[in-house]
Amino acid sequence: MQTSHPRPSPPAPRPPGASLYGLYLLALLTCLLGNLLVRVGARAGWLPSWGQLTVAVLAAGPLMVAAVLFWRLLRKELDEMLQRIVLEGLAFALVVYVPVAALYVNLRTAGVWTPRLDLPEIIMGPALLAAVGIALAHRRYQ
Repeated sequence: MQTSHPRPSPPAPRPPGASLYGLYLLALLTCLLGNLLVRVGARAGWLPSWGQLTVAVLAAGPLMVAAVLFWRLLRKELDEMLQRIVLEGLAFALVVYVPVAALYVNLRTAGVWTPRLDLPEIIMGPALLAAVGIALAHRRYQ
């Protein structure tokens, strides 16, 4: 007599936004590393100005592609739950970033010592907070 083994169920399909979220994080990391490479190369003198421009554009390219894909996915392919997760993540980024930025500006205006932030730190703050907010919202809705 032959015993039948239950067939393992196929893995659940990944939501459409899951791979895009990974792409976004990878593109964000690429942009940050590119910025670091430009800074180090410029200060050390081994990266000429045309090289700095090339690295800067190439490092930001994946983030631009991710933004276009994200916009298309958000408008056409995401179900209401995933749209809600993305919206909640973006709201988290805004709600956290604005008071922190306001506090930073007020402390600098008051003459209190604050760390000197360059443009990359200021720009990447909301991007990182959006990634954290989307991850938190996704975890909450699971």
